[in-house]
Amino acid sequence: MLKNLGNFKFIGDLSLEDADLLSYYGKKSTSILEYGVGGSTHILAQCMPSTLISVDTSAAWIDITQKRLNKIDLRTNPKFYVFNDYINENLKIQFDLIFVDGLWEHRKNFAVRVWPSLSVNGVMIFHDTRRDFDYAIAMESIKDFYLEVQTIEVNARASNDKSSNLTVIHKKNKEPYVNWNDTENKPKWAYGDLLYDGDLWQQES
Repeated sequence: MLKNLGNFKFIGDLSLEDADLLSYYGKKSTSILEYGVGGSTHILAQCMPSTLISVDTSAAWIDITQKRLNKIDLRTNPKFYVFNDYINENLKIQFDLIFVDGLWEHRKNFAVRVWPSLSVNGVMIFHDTRRDFDYAIAMESIKDFYLEVQTIEVNARASNDKSSNLTVIHKKNKEPYVNWNDTENKPKWAYGDLLYDGDLWQQES
């Protein structure tokens, strides 16, 4: 039983578990950005966010997606962009949810560019990550932002407890490295900074 998807309609290359999980996060989001239009656009539009921006490399595919979307009554109308136009637009918008799909060769570029636009406590979701090279793209995309990653759910489970093809990355406020031994004012002996001399442990002078 997929409780999150409900009666949503979509046409596209998403498993039912993918669609269910995407609808779960979509319903919790007021502002959504996606790269790779199609079935995900239909699902996210039915979540009724205040803002939905949909980006794709193909203007023709955007047109097909729009025509199919117009047959759904209750929806948010996305603002569509061709990939290069959006990348050059540099919109000053923060998103609760960013979905990364579309052509493989652009996924990392897109994710890296838009990560700063993801709100704290928001999620970036990568599609197809039960394939090793897609999972590698997801991890490579966020490696420079690891201090802002709260959790990573690899191929997160849908409401039927089956794995999806979606890896969900939760964002937090940046927490730089600190030496906890210094911040906790530990004496050197308390964290093992000792000299070993024969059979005796001696505190370093």
